[in-house]
Amino acid sequence: MSTRIKGISLYKNILRAHARYLPHEMKQLGDAYVKAEFRLHTKAQPEQLEGFFAEWDKYLIHVERTGREKQLVDAALIDAAPQQQHGNNANQTINRKKGFGQDVSGEVPFNDEQKEQLQKLREEAINAAKK
Repeated sequence: MSTRIKGISLYKNILRAHARYLPHEMKQLGDAYVKAEFRLHTKAQPEQLEGFFAEWDKYLIHVERTGREKQLVDAALIDAAPQQQHGNNANQTINRKKGFGQDVSGEVPFNDEQKEQLQKLREEAINAAKK
């Protein structure tokens, strides 16, 4: 698949996921952010696009998974109570009630670039709320 076709397909899938799973305010902000990011990468080199697409693929999977879980909880098809996680750390719990727009734990390490992106996103969200 050509890089251009892959990019367009990924972009459309993200917008569809936003329309299906995100609350209206978050959809508007998310759509604008995705549009700006993809527009910035229209002239990027193929080796740069591989990483770009990989990260947006992860994002798409996260939106779809979180959105589906929220729909199941809302429809009372799964329990919203925390579930025990099996694996390396059995003491951790997963709260299925979590959805979009939740605060990020202070334990999550961010690099400087990620912190800068989060700050830009925060500013855009504040500006969007004022409109």
